[in-house]
Parts: sequence; structure tokens; C-alpha cells
Amino acid sequence: MTKTGSGGMAGIAAALCGLLVLAAACGRSSGTADREEFQKGVAYTGYGGTSYDGDGPLLALDRLEQTNASWTSVLVTGYQETIHTTSIDFTGPATPTDASVERVIRRAHDLGLKVMLKPHVDLANDSQHYRGEIGPNFTAADWAAWFASYRPFILHYAAMAERTDCELFCVGCELGTTAVHAAEWRQIVAAVKGAYSGPLTYADNQVEYNPDGVTWWDAVDFIGQDAYPTLTQVVEPTVEDLMGGWVPFRDKLQALAERWDKPLILTEIGCRSILGGAQNPWDWQRQGPVDLDVQVNFYEAACRAVEGRSWLRGMYWWQWSPDPDDGGLNDTGYTPHGKPAEQIVRSWYSRLR
Repeated sequence: MTKTGSGGMAGIAAALCGLLVLAAACGRSSGTADREEFQKGVAYTGYGGTSYDGDGPLLALDRLEQTNASWTSVLVTGYQETIHTTSIDFTGPATPTDASVERVIRRAHDLGLKVMLKPHVDLANDSQHYRGEIGPNFTAADWAAWFASYRPFILHYAAMAERTDCELFCVGCELGTTAVHAAEWRQIVAAVKGAYSGPLTYADNQVEYNPDGVTWWDAVDFIGQDAYPTLTQVVEPTVEDLMGGWVPFRDKLQALAERWDKPLILTEIGCRSILGGAQNPWDWQRQGPVDLDVQVNFYEAACRAVEGRSWLRGMYWWQWSPDPDDGGLNDTGYTPHGKPAEQIVRSWYSRLR
């Protein structure tokens, strides 16, 4: 071993310090969402306080990774009672524990998947409405209370995204009636940036009928759209039928991305394997027999419609359950697991770079 004087030791220490700083910076930059990377995503969606507990959710993630996905969004949900209430609870038994959410994030990273943490707000006791209708009769004081409750909820998960090195964070999902309060949302986003150092998105769902519903896209890094477009009224549509509906919908997505000069990701996209499922893909309550063809045709049409569009930087197929047995040929739900649609995802994602 060669002896080194005090000046040499100081130089080595400084060099090592510099390397450590560089390594930390590289770890964060290599683990964030590159604006040029296509996010080959599948949405991993556990509802309920114990959804991510046990071995099953880890096995389900293993199977998700086999779709050739490179990204997954991890869902965690807080609850308010109805669209008329202003308090959001994320500490109760209906919300997965922090430990269980962090465990699935770690497993996803171990599998080589990048992670978007995607907190939702749902309604605990209001089955006639959904989160996009919150506050129809709110006063200014009510809105102040709602945002005061939303802030600790979203900052809690922003801090989780930071400490678990999530590559992307979603500041909200389908909160249409709240989104018009641009000043309040800008304050929320600014606070999130104080807790999380990576890139941000917001998952809107209004482009089909209200493309100007969000006026603060400049505050985030990616425009997010949950895509369940009404592409056809044909009950058993062909790929060509669906492509006809995709053209005007795609034009709206492109116009939004170009208006804001911002890359766009489909934070959700999906269709159930149920007869008529492409008529209103957002209808999770539709009743009817299994139709695997409508789902596979929807997937095929979507891939054809968006392929090669430089303004689109990712998509997340909705959805993949933490229950490894969810799906299969007799299932009418959204998951592609164990259905022909899964092969569309595998094949298309294998071709994308």
C-alpha cells in the first residue's frame, strides 16, 4: 500500500465525495421518466386495505412483468364519504398500508419495472357518483376545506414516492370538478415538488368532451389522460370499426399535447371483455356475457392508432390485479391477464424500444 500525505488524502476524500454525489445524481436521473422514453405500462390496481398483503400480489407482479411492460402504475386510494364531503381519509382500513404499498414498489423495481405511484380519491358511501363530480354545491369555504384535506393526502404519497425512488408521480386522478380551481392546483403541485424530486403528471379524463378542462398543464411534466373513448356503437366491432372511432379521438389527444408543447401519456386505457364493452369502455358496471373478441380488437386498434406518434410517450393498460388468479377466459373485467388481449400487449411491447 502506498503512503499518502495529508494533501493527497484530502484530494482523495474530495474525489470520493464528488463520485458519491455524482452516483446519487445518476441514480435519480436514470430512475426518472425520460421525456423521450415510451412508457410501456400496465396499471397495477389493488383496492382495499389488504390488497397488497401476502405472496399473491408479488406473484401477480411477476406475471405483469412477463407482458414485456417496462413500467407499472401502483394504485393507492384515499376515501371521502360522498361528493358533498370535504374530508379525505387515507389512514383507515380501506386504504392499503404504507408498508404493503412500499413492498410492491420494491418488488416492481427488483423486476426491472419503473413505477408511477398513482394515488386516487374514491367515494366511500356514494355509489351514484364518482370522484369527477366532487363538490357540486361547494361554497368557497368548502373548496378551501377540500384542498386543505387533499394536500396532506397527496403529500404523504409524494414523500413515499421520493423515499422509494418512484420514477414518476401522479398528483391526482379524474378530479374534473376540482381541476377548474387552477390556483389551488398550482399550489398543490408546488408543494408536491417540495416533497418529491422526480417528474409529475396528472390523470385527466376530459379530452373527449372538455379538452380545456385543465388549464395548468404547464405545472407538470407529462399530460396524463385516462382513455376510455366511445369509439363505436357496434356491439361486436371489428378492428376497422374501432379504428374509425380512434381517428377523431387521437386528433384530440394530439391537439392537447401540441397546444401545451408537452408529452402526453395515457395514464389509463382499457376495455372489458364483455359483450358491447367497446361502446362505453368506462362502464365498469355493465352486465352481459363474456366477449374476448371485443377486448382484443380494442387493444389491437389502440396499438395501431398510437404507434409512431411522437407526442405520445406512454400508455398504461387498465388493469392488472394483485390477485394472481384474476382474469382468464371466463372473466368479463378489464384485466388482459390470461386472455387473448394479453398477447397483444406482449407482442406490441416487445417491438417497442
